[in-house]
Amino acid sequence: MRAQLLCAASIGVALAACNGESPTTPSPVVVPSVAGRYEAWNMWQVQFYRMSDGFTGSFYCPGSLTLAQSGSRLTGFAVVSDPCPPLSFELSGSVTADRGVSFTSSGPRPAQGQCPAPAGAAYSGVATESQISLRATVNLECPGPGEGPHRFDYIITGYKQS
Repeated sequence: MRAQLLCAASIGVALAACNGESPTTPSPVVVPSVAGRYEAWNMWQVQFYRMSDGFTGSFYCPGSLTLAQSGSRLTGFAVVSDPCPPLSFELSGSVTADRGVSFTSSGPRPAQGQCPAPAGAAYSGVATESQISLRATVNLECPGPGEGPHRFDYIITGYKQS
């Protein structure tokens, strides 16, 4: 009988402790702001590999990234400047709580040859308080004699201006 009373009392205490409260709700994830304008004279480093004969090379393009942010969602645009063929293109992606940045966009095209700018390059990397660093790899079919399939590695390094 005494054991039954102790058991009943324990159940009553447990129920009173719960008192209809829900379990602890985790804190919302805080996403840091990476919005702003990033630029550099060597913003884009482009490394390429021509698959038909192993020819490799690289070049730099000045430019900028302008990022707008709503929560974890990123939108904006990128600009590639002269001496590379001038281009601008939109981007969209996201940022994570640990400052991981990813977006889909385009990239510079070589000043020579007939390789196009990539469509839908998936960039990923990180942004600090003052710098952004991203990378994308894209396989492109470049038209023209002696061209053909190429692999392009796009490396972005920019410094926050605003």
